[in-house]
Amino acid sequence: MSTEIDYDALEARLTDPDYPVRSAGQVKTGDAAAADGHAFLLREYGSDEAIAAAMSVPRGRPRVGSPKAGPSPTVRARISDADYAAFKKLEAATGRRQSDLVREAVHRLLVDHKLVS
Repeated sequence: MSTEIDYDALEARLTDPDYPVRSAGQVKTGDAAAADGHAFLLREYGSDEAIAAAMSVPRGRPRVGSPKAGPSPTVRARISDADYAAFKKLEAATGRRQSDLVREAVHRLLVDHKLVS
């Protein structure tokens, strides 16, 4: 069994206006939807206590470079349109995410100023 997805074929099928769309069935709302959702969670987790424990797990990404819990410190800045355009080109050329590039740039600046190694 192949686990590879043919994204081109998937895109073609999902954007084809003549492709038949199946009904999702009867849509539940309100108390009926809440009851079905709770029943689903009970099947998955086994008990209300296990559901509560799963829901109390901190959300979001783990801290960068640290085993501590909670969000990482965030640095925000604004840049010129020209710098942003160049930054977008760098992002495309390297295939790296903006956050990775910004972390690298900050680290290089700190190394240059001999504040970290």
